[in-house]
This record gives sequence, C-alpha cells and structure tokens, in this order.
Amino acid sequence: MRMSTKVASWQMPTRILTIALMLSPLALLSLGSGPRTNSANWELAAKYSNDQLRHYIYSSSVTPGWIRNQDVFWYMWRDNTGPKFYIVDCNARKKDFLFDSAEMAMKLSEVLKKPYDAQTLPITTLTFEEDGKSFRFRVDEQWLRYILDTKELYKIAPPAQQGQGQGGGGGQGRFGGGGGGGQGGQAQGQQQNFRNFSPDRRSYVYAQDHNLYFVEIVDGKESDPIQLTKDGEQYYSFGAATGGQQQRQDDEEQQEEQEGQERGGRRVRANVTWSSDSKMFYVTRMDTRDVKELWLVNSLSEPRPTLMTYKYAMPGEEGFGIQEFWIFYRDSKDFKRANVDKYKHQRNFDVAWYEQSKSIRLVRRDRLQRNLEFIELDTATNEATVLISESVNDAFIERQPPRYVGRQRDILWYSERTGWGHYYLYDSKGNLKNAVTSGPWRADGFVQLDAERGHLYFNGVGREPGENPYFRHLYRVNLDGTGLTLLDPGDADHNSTLSPSRKYVVDNFSRVDLAPKAVLRDDKGNVILELEEMDLSRLYEIGWKMPETFVVKAADGVTDIYGNMWKPFDFDPKKQYPIILHVYPGPQTESVSSTFSATAGNQYLAQLGFIVIQIGNRGGNPRRSNAYHSFGYYNLRDYGLPDKKRGVEELAARYPWIDINRVGIYGHSGGGFMTAAALLMPPYNEFFKVGVSSAGNHDNNVYNANWSEQHHGLKEVEYFDSEGKKHTRFEIKVPANHEIAANLKGHMLLVHGDMDNNVHPAGTIRLVNALIRANKRFDFMLLPGQAHGFGNMTGYFNQMMYEYFAEHLLGDYYRGKADINDKK
Repeated sequence: MRMSTKVASWQMPTRILTIALMLSPLALLSLGSGPRTNSANWELAAKYSNDQLRHYIYSSSVTPGWIRNQDVFWYMWRDNTGPKFYIVDCNARKKDFLFDSAEMAMKLSEVLKKPYDAQTLPITTLTFEEDGKSFRFRVDEQWLRYILDTKELYKIAPPAQQGQGQGGGGGQGRFGGGGGGGQGGQAQGQQQNFRNFSPDRRSYVYAQDHNLYFVEIVDGKESDPIQLTKDGEQYYSFGAATGGQQQRQDDEEQQEEQEGQERGGRRVRANVTWSSDSKMFYVTRMDTRDVKELWLVNSLSEPRPTLMTYKYAMPGEEGFGIQEFWIFYRDSKDFKRANVDKYKHQRNFDVAWYEQSKSIRLVRRDRLQRNLEFIELDTATNEATVLISESVNDAFIERQPPRYVGRQRDILWYSERTGWGHYYLYDSKGNLKNAVTSGPWRADGFVQLDAERGHLYFNGVGREPGENPYFRHLYRVNLDGTGLTLLDPGDADHNSTLSPSRKYVVDNFSRVDLAPKAVLRDDKGNVILELEEMDLSRLYEIGWKMPETFVVKAADGVTDIYGNMWKPFDFDPKKQYPIILHVYPGPQTESVSSTFSATAGNQYLAQLGFIVIQIGNRGGNPRRSNAYHSFGYYNLRDYGLPDKKRGVEELAARYPWIDINRVGIYGHSGGGFMTAAALLMPPYNEFFKVGVSSAGNHDNNVYNANWSEQHHGLKEVEYFDSEGKKHTRFEIKVPANHEIAANLKGHMLLVHGDMDNNVHPAGTIRLVNALIRANKRFDFMLLPGQAHGFGNMTGYFNQMMYEYFAEHLLGDYYRGKADINDKK
C-alpha cells in the first residue's frame, strides 16, 4: 500500500501549515455545521468486533422438526441461560419442555461417565423414532436413545442410516444426481455402483471411456454390453473416470469391475433418466470441445508453480458449448438425437417424462435468454409441439420449473409477461385457463401445491402497503385465482414453514431494525401461540445499538430506493461523519439486507467513526418489477451510480451530521466493479473520494458468458459468408472500467486473489495496466493462492480496508495493533 509521510502540525511554521492545509484533500472538504471526526476509534471497533459479540448472541429462529408427519414439532432454543428443547402440539396450541435440561445433564453424566451441566448441554440435533415415543442423538461419537414416557437414557449402536428424520429440525435430505427416473428414491449419485438400472431391474446402462453401454438381464444373466456410442471423447462425453479409486460394495463387484477394465477404462454411472415403464431413457451430452480454455498459475505450489486449466466460455464467443438430447428405445435398441433443437446454442431445462414413455416435456431457451418454449416431444414420431411460449425485449426471462396439478395434469406456469412475476394455470395441452396471481407485486417463490384442495402456497413480495417491498410473506391462493390469503402478516421479513397438514405456519420474522421473533399461526394467519424472541439483553447491556433503515428517491425523483444505516455506537449528532456505501449493483440481487444481524460487517466499520449504509439502485433486486430489474440492460457498468449518488445527497440534506464531502464506497465482485466505476466515471469520480474494490469483474467481456449475456444483453446478428450463405453470430460489448481509467481522481484500492477462477484476475490486471499508463496513483494488493472469496486472508483484507478508509477519510494512519493500545 502507498505510505504517507506525516509531520506533526506543531512542528510546522504557521505559513507552511496554512499552505499544507490548502493543498490537502481533506482541507478542501466542507466543514459543515459541526466539528468533523478526524480520528479512527479502533478501541470502539475492537469492543464490538464479531469475536467479542458472539459471546452475547443466542438463537434467532425456530427450526421445526416435525414428528411422524403430524402437526407436532420439536425445536431447540438457546438464550443466556443455555439451550432448551421444546415440543409443540399445534392442534392443542401448547408448548412444553421436551425434557428437563438439568435432568438430562445428570443422566448424560451418569451414562457417559463425564460431567455435564444444563447450561452447556452437548445436544445440537436429534431424530425421533418412527413411533414418536423416543428419539436418538449423538454426543461426541456415542449414540444414545431417550424414552419420553419413562425418561430412560441409554447407549445404542450407530444407526444404519443417519440424517433421515427430523435431525436438527431441518427438512429431510434427498439424493442428488438427476438420473434414474422412476427408481423411487435410489441414491442416484452412489459412486460404488456404476449400473443405472431400469425400474424393472432387467437392464442397465453405464459409461466407459466417454461412451454409453447398455446391458440386458435375462433369467438373471447379463448379456454382453451393447455399445451405443463410439464418438465419445473428453469434453464430449457420456461419462468417464476422473481419477481416484471407487469404493466397492463387495468382492463380486470388484471382480466384475476388474473384468470391465480389461475391456477399457473404468466403468462409471451414466446420468440417464429411465421412463417409469422401463421402455426408454433420455440423456444429455454437452459438447464443450470448442469452448476455449482459461488459465491460472498457482505460484504457491512447490517445488514449481503449477498451471490450472479449465474451460470457460466468455460473452459472445462462438465456442459456447452445444447441448445434445438423446433418447434410447429399449425394444429396438435405437439410440437417436431427439428433435428438440430450435435455437442456436440452445439450453434445455426441466426435462421430465410425461405419460410414462409416450412423451417428454422440457423447456428450451435461446442463448439470448429472451425467448423460451415449453414443449412436448412425441417419442414415437420424434416431433415436438409447443405448449407455452414466452418472449421479452430488452430484458431476460426469469424462469421457474413448470409443475403439474392433479389428475388432469394442468400446468402451473410462471411468467413476468405483465412486468411482474406471477403464476398462471394452463390445461395439459397448453391452453391458458386463468391467472392464479396478479397485480403490481411479485409472486417470488413456489412453496407447496395442494392439488386436492386446489391451493397454491407461495412466497410473495411487494404486496403489503407501507412495507419494504423486499419483505417476504407466505400466501395461499385458490388455483382459480380467488381467495388470496396472507398467512404471516406483519411489517417484517417472514421465513415461514407450513405444518404437514398445512393448517399451521411456523413464522420466523425480523427486520434489520427488529429483533427476530417466532410465532405459530393458524391457516388464516392469526397468531395462536407465541414461541420465542431473540435474547438481545446482554447486547444492550454493553452498549450495542440497532441499525436504522431509510427510504430515498432514485435519480428519477419518483422511484423509492431502500437502504440501511449503521452509526458509531458513540454517535454524536453535533459532529460530522464521513459516509461509506457498501454496494452490490445487481442485477441478480442488491447488497441491502432485509433481516436482522447482530454482527453485520458494516457495523464494525461504522465504529471507527463512519456512517455506513447499504443502498439499492434501479437495475438491482429482481424482487421488484421487471422494469426495475432490467433498468441496466445494455448498460452493465454505469446504471446504478446515479441512484447511489442521489441517495447520499438526499440523506446529507436530511441529516446535518453526514459530511457530503467525505464519501467512500466499497464492494466485492460486482460491488468491486461498481466501486471502481464510481471513482472513474464522471461526474461520480468527483463525488466519491475513496473506494475499496475487491475481486471486481472490471471487464465483463472476460467474465463468464452466462452472467454477462443475461444481465447486459446479447445480440444475434445475421451475416453472409463469401459464398452468400447466411449465418448468425452473437455480439456483445460491455463497458469496462479500464476504458475510463484516466478519469481517476480519488483514492482507490484494488484487491484480487490470483487463483480466482470465477472472476478471473485479468479484469483487474487490465485496469491496473490502464491506470499505470494513465500515470495514475492507486493501491493494489494481489492475494496469493486465494480464489473469489479470500479464504484465510479475509481478515487481513478486512483490516486493510478499514485502515484505508481511516487514512483517506479521517486522515488517521493506523500503524498496527500496538497503535491501538497506545491510543487514549
């Protein structure tokens, strides 16, 4: 970092001191209406660091563990007296202790021959047995069972399969993988079994050396493998060994695997999806041979640096990867390409069998991400029919998986066609029946579907008047669009969970400025049982204070922009404080929190003597209208800056203790990109004086193709070759920060990890190069061995950022930990 030479003012003659102040950037700042803070309060920041505060922080939410799929659940809650376990009977509207903590501590001490007490019970999760009369849990490596009626506790052997119950009160896990449709819960990704069986268990498929093989089983005997493909190779593969020896289930399978290796490479599980009648399977293959490579050098490898090589498609490149969709017909042994392709560089989503093996349904989307179709493929004719289509201009299409309703197989479809995200009901042939939700608000996320009662449960935002539009709520609506019911009212962000019968809701809610609370509600949204409220008493005792929220207008003068504010806990309204913005411009999110946190990172920074804010911008959070979300389309660099600047100006006009002449800004990734742009783009480079930009995607033309093309916008252009044949190509040019490097006026710190395989360091290096060639002074730190997150160097980076703002906004250079101890 750049070092500053400082001379004590009492050593300087008056005339020289006057000249020095005239030339000092800090001296040019407005004195405002009160004295300015000009020293960093490191002692106050240390007092309220996360390491210090964690001793005062307890449970903040109730996670219900439903018992026997009934409306009864348990949960654990920790406050300043220690952990306690409760059981709640929703129908009885009653909460009791699951067990007495002191008694449990004594029983554990007796059974395990080790002392325990009620305040530090070592139980974090438990699993109820199927009868609901007992539960098991683990302490260290020992499993135990507790009988509720008799209060007996005894040791047990480890269960055969752990984690399949109400462990921790969380949801039940499910296997990943995505192959083997119709196999009813088999572990799709189990590496010890290369066979992907048909549901009738009379055939299976596997991959070897990138190709696909099929095996029939007749009278318990396996036929010789039929090789379905011969063109497989690296980056054009149905599956291949990637190194490392797989575990074997038994000696017989190990012998079979050895015999398979004699015919070629190691056999691996093929990610095919069988039809439920076992007559067919489908499979996807990606051809990424034309996708260009990207490289990083790991300088920390010993004894020699090593090269990391990976495929990485960049915006607009022709080498994007081709997705192929194949179908296998078991009776005829035909394996052929499905006729589902329409767009160049098409991507397919939400693929599923429909009516056993008669057809396949999927969503196909163009590379522009502005057109998609829900289609049905007739497997007998290999012809596709369009059921539902969506198109949009100057924006990209938000997508949710289609869902089927009841025996009629109606389709629940999500669309932003009105400018707001909502659900629509279609019949099985793709004919619109009705809108399920509607209005100037967003149906944000699917929760559950009750086909028998004709109810949809979903999360919505922006509907309740007077609330922050990003606050989540749980709603129920009839599938005919009537009967919309708010199930968790209240001016807060709600994280609600339905009971198994859907008659009750466990509602956890909070705001940035409201302590988390949990209640039990009925199916009309009424509170029927108070559960918990987060214990903040010890935080308040040490002087901790809530952050504040605010609303300002965007640069257009009409759009509401929401934000949060942290002040020093020794805040004096008679003083003036520099203001620092923590930013992330979107478009997939904004760095504006909606929920409570006692240890927000901005809180520590504020204690040094700053006002720290999070503030949104048009083009940010997708939880508002599509117009708001797509504001930055075709302008992915500059769109958010006017609203940031205007918001700070409005706050400074509202609050005289904000020093409008001392404005800082920082952010990571997209926030790092915006931070640098703020210090480079006129007129904002006159307004923002100091910025810390970490892992910024400063040149989105070398960032990943999907994100840049989705949020900036891609164009498909026709052209003719020398023979007059028509082709299309994709074009995109995202404005980059290095193009405006010569405009730097303030203090800028750039930080990047040299092993960042998400946002490649090339964008930052290009900006560094441009700054040097423009003869600009700036600060730069390369973190060795670090990826997009800075890992074990995060603490080092954070401290560097704090010091940078203290030096350049407060004029207080920090000289290390000894300096903290010396300050009075």
